[in-house]
Amino acid sequence: MKLILLFSLFFLCIQNNAQSLDVHLIPDSITANANAVVRYDNTIVTIDNESKVVVHHNYAITVLNQKGNDYAVYLNTYDQMNMLRDISGTLFDASGKKLKSMKKKDIDDVPVNDNMSLVLDDRRKSYDFFYRSYPYTVVYNNEEIHTQTFQLPNWQPLAGSNISVEQSSFSVTFPSELYVNYKVLQKEMLHFDSVIVNNTKTYTWLLNFKKAIHRELFQPNVFQTDPFVFITLPVFQLQNYTGSMQSWQSFGKFINQLNAGHDMLPDNIKQQVHLLTDHLQNQQQKIVTLYQYLQKNTRYINIALGIGGWQPFDCKYVSDNKYGDCKALSNFMVALLKEAGIKAYYVLISATDRHLPIWKDFPCGYFNHATVCVPDGQDSIWLECTSSSVAPGFASHFTDDRDALLITDSGGIVVHTPTYSMHDNQQNRVVHATIDERGNMQAQVHTLYTGQAIDDVHELLNVGIPEKIQQYYNQNFNLPTYNVQHIQLEEQKSIIPVVKESFEIIVNGFAAVMGKRLFIKPDIFNKWELKLLPDETRKYPIVLKENFLHTDSIFITIPTGYEIESLPKPQSIHTIFGDYAIQFIYNNNEIEVIRYQTGIKQQFPATDYEKLVDFYNVMYLNDHAQVVLKKI
Repeated sequence: MKLILLFSLFFLCIQNNAQSLDVHLIPDSITANANAVVRYDNTIVTIDNESKVVVHHNYAITVLNQKGNDYAVYLNTYDQMNMLRDISGTLFDASGKKLKSMKKKDIDDVPVNDNMSLVLDDRRKSYDFFYRSYPYTVVYNNEEIHTQTFQLPNWQPLAGSNISVEQSSFSVTFPSELYVNYKVLQKEMLHFDSVIVNNTKTYTWLLNFKKAIHRELFQPNVFQTDPFVFITLPVFQLQNYTGSMQSWQSFGKFINQLNAGHDMLPDNIKQQVHLLTDHLQNQQQKIVTLYQYLQKNTRYINIALGIGGWQPFDCKYVSDNKYGDCKALSNFMVALLKEAGIKAYYVLISATDRHLPIWKDFPCGYFNHATVCVPDGQDSIWLECTSSSVAPGFASHFTDDRDALLITDSGGIVVHTPTYSMHDNQQNRVVHATIDERGNMQAQVHTLYTGQAIDDVHELLNVGIPEKIQQYYNQNFNLPTYNVQHIQLEEQKSIIPVVKESFEIIVNGFAAVMGKRLFIKPDIFNKWELKLLPDETRKYPIVLKENFLHTDSIFITIPTGYEIESLPKPQSIHTIFGDYAIQFIYNNNEIEVIRYQTGIKQQFPATDYEKLVDFYNVMYLNDHAQVVLKKI
């Protein structure tokens, strides 16, 4: 009872303080390094039953300077299963005096455009007071009605960097006979309370007086650093479907319900499968052949209407229209392989760099992508069905090295996607160049990319427009005025794909001419450009996100009549973050540069940041080292 009383008194104080929005009431302790301050932010989620949830959101934000203006914009999305209503907003000056109220006719209401979808039922409402006399405060209120409990609202009280929080709360109220599961991240930052009144249970989380966050280089994903609360119902409803999140296995059974009957191939497609594969000798050949058939005969277009955001269009729709979203194309691919006698699995995954982890103890529906996995002995072959060009079996940065949910006949199983070593991800470059007396350079460049190192040039290859490729090369290098010619790109598709690149380049003024001397920075293309400053207050661990190996062999013929006056010393360093070595050799009128660098994908403690600063700055210094030539 004591804890309940304290929380009740706290809310009473907050409500009283919220009546005055005078900026002078903001504690000095939370305005440091802040562009805006959340004065209060209260979200109340009321779960009536398994098919209806009401959310009330009321918040006030004080903008301290022009960098905080984005936080003053009202922005919310809705669709046919998640409706939005009763929006209001008010603008206050620095003293808390009301200046203006939002007019409903001025609220923008537009379709969501994600630049990749043909049809979405998502819409976005937004409003901006466009007030620029600092500081000022905006207050917004709205109500949401959710007619599904598959994805419930979550709470992220820290809206971004350089915004502090005076008070934020998240309350979930539900009939006591229901069970609400929750996952709290960084719970040590939050206060929690649970009460039961008249057969209604309420969970409440609070965050008070939080200083503005300073984001650090190479810090972990926000799900490892910021407080979050996620909630689910073990038994949920999505339109006419009822499912269970009591385990990942039961969640997978629900996905099987959604997909049931959508894997029936038309007869003409069945015939095509057998025509393509019956004569092939092994399973891998059949997988590659059918995957290439998918790539040549379909294209990715997202269509998300209602339950269509989770349920794939059936195989007939894909075969008739020659397109589909990630769900539809993955479902189609699984059906093609099944017709060829190959067992493949539909897989749900959280894609992109800022992906949600899969918590073993908290099944939930926070996926944004579907793909396909084919077990193949000790290895599995992963097929990205939304790409018309990626090699079969290869996972790019979009989906690599993370847990995913493989949907089997008996339900969901958590699996891990491929991880690539530094020997998989290589960039090996050889340069033969000549420099004239005016400092101009001509060079022939040959590069071999493997694994995830191919990503940029792979995209170029598949753009297929010579003008776009030429534009990329003429803007890509940090060099003086230059021109690239005779570009050639060739890709060898395999589980570890390879791209061969060659081009010629002319660089005017590559070497600086000063009297009788030429000043050359001979590490032409792969200079390390990130110079770090020490950070004695480093808070977060260091996360390096890629394994790689880079080698450069550069041969520069110098003008006749010049000799070496100054040659940088060799450097070699071995660290926990990777290795680096460079040496400069002069022989027979030619400068030779041999460079080697590796990177290690790993998390390191914050106390190692000083070592990282030293490592990166050694690379920066040596990659920008100069050779001085003197005219004889």
